[in-house]
Amino acid sequence: MKPVLKIIAFTLLFAVSLNLHGQVDSLRNHKRIRFTPLPVIYYSPETKLGFGALMAANFNTSADPITKVSYAQTYFLYTLNKQYDWGNLVRIYAPANKFIFQGRFSYTYFPEFYYGVETEEPKSNEITINYNRINADFRFNWQIKDALYAGFATRYSKVYNISSDPNGSFYADRPAGYSGYQLIGLAPLIAYESRDNQTYPRTGVFAELQVSANPNWLQDSHRFINVRLDARKYIPLSWLSDRDVLALQLFINTNKGEVPFKDMADIGGGNVMRGYYTGYYRYNNLYAFQAEYRAGLWKFIGIDMWIGGALTPNEWYTLGDSSFKPNAGIGLRIMINQNDKLNVRIDQGFGKQKQKGFYLDIAEAY
Repeated sequence: MKPVLKIIAFTLLFAVSLNLHGQVDSLRNHKRIRFTPLPVIYYSPETKLGFGALMAANFNTSADPITKVSYAQTYFLYTLNKQYDWGNLVRIYAPANKFIFQGRFSYTYFPEFYYGVETEEPKSNEITINYNRINADFRFNWQIKDALYAGFATRYSKVYNISSDPNGSFYADRPAGYSGYQLIGLAPLIAYESRDNQTYPRTGVFAELQVSANPNWLQDSHRFINVRLDARKYIPLSWLSDRDVLALQLFINTNKGEVPFKDMADIGGGNVMRGYYTGYYRYNNLYAFQAEYRAGLWKFIGIDMWIGGALTPNEWYTLGDSSFKPNAGIGLRIMINQNDKLNVRIDQGFGKQKQKGFYLDIAEAY
């Protein structure tokens, strides 16, 4: 991103944040539902500069102090790459946290770069592909004991209207799903949830393990098994302020079978392995770790820095058969809702082979 655009984007976002910081919280103290409307100025390596609108809501399903705060978000985004993305996500805690529902739906048109599959030299395969995607993911968790939950997840995904240069690397590779595909996945899952806050946790643990079967039930579908582990630990610190925290994450995504290229365990994006273009490295298996220090600087301004890395083996058990992919980065935080500790996130990440990414987003990466 050009320095001038970075300055403009940051200035506009900072002005909006100041306005919301001064107005939103004063209107919503002690109310059960707290809305945070936000004009979105967004940037990532995949989208370049994007514009849109976002409405976030934090709310309580019960007045008791045990029940965690629920969260919902809806957004629409249009980018300078002529992409558009409409999405909704929600995480609802029933009274006393006896049940947790998570839902995510998105509809996108997303021209992006394709870098090949299972290659350590992605740049040589770079080509633009275009596609539409519908994605719906729902998770249901029932409390077993204290912070332990069990349940199931279901997912529907459809990738269609795929096109690219007929003489380019995409049609030369013909990865699984290259002509379009859809899938339905079903997964039992087990989770441990003891975080003190969803949008800015300082203490506790979140861990979720799911084993997803994707049968060949639909036309143009592919049969494969996906195993995913997301484990996070939050350690409160007080080095610069009383809101400092060390956040750790281990993320494992392994697949077995005929995995469509958009459902492989790719590296990159605004959450795991920031700094890499999503799909720059695309393998069946991913083992990623990141450690992030989040600190307050002054009132509603904070800073962030992280280091991490990933392994991308061809088989889930052959960890050393591909090179290590490191990443690191720094960030700025602007708190737009003090009651629920909701931040605007501004990150600059760096990776291998001169990969780098600038991100404007809302809420923490994990």
